[in-house]
Amino acid sequence: MTVGMADLHKAITSAWDASTLEVTFNALWSAASTEFFALNDQDAPGNQPFPYVVMDQTNSNTIDRMSSCDNRIREVRDVEVRFNIFAREIDGDSRSSKAIAAYLAEEIMKVFGGHPTTNPTGTITLDNGNHLITTYQNGFGIKADEDICQWVLVYIFRLDVPVAV
Repeated sequence: MTVGMADLHKAITSAWDASTLEVTFNALWSAASTEFFALNDQDAPGNQPFPYVVMDQTNSNTIDRMSSCDNRIREVRDVEVRFNIFAREIDGDSRSSKAIAAYLAEEIMKVFGGHPTTNPTGTITLDNGNHLITTYQNGFGIKADEDICQWVLVYIFRLDVPVAV
């Protein structure tokens, strides 16, 4: 992962932390925990409470290159990021694991975009470069195990980032 991509992951985590997403996920955990976080980067611990999210970057494409007035090279990049939501049924909750995952996907869409009635509330601020736009691409559910549903949200984050030569 390049510095620019690490910067994006940091910005996404900051937007997550500034929202109510962590509280929304934690409210569904069977026991309160300060040891775990709902948002995980690339992998989750084996004993991670459900529901949780694994965020990963699956693709990055350079769309354009240009020089700036200070003789630096800049690139416009499209970075594909997936939020993989993992949910299982909760005692006392009548919803299926798929319904819980879909509900949480909708909450993430309210922060990062793609929700049909709510404008995104999250702000993506990079330390090095600029966030131009986030575009929701797709969302779908997958049966991950007998009692676990995985809901995948796919986004493209378009970035304008400096590149040293």
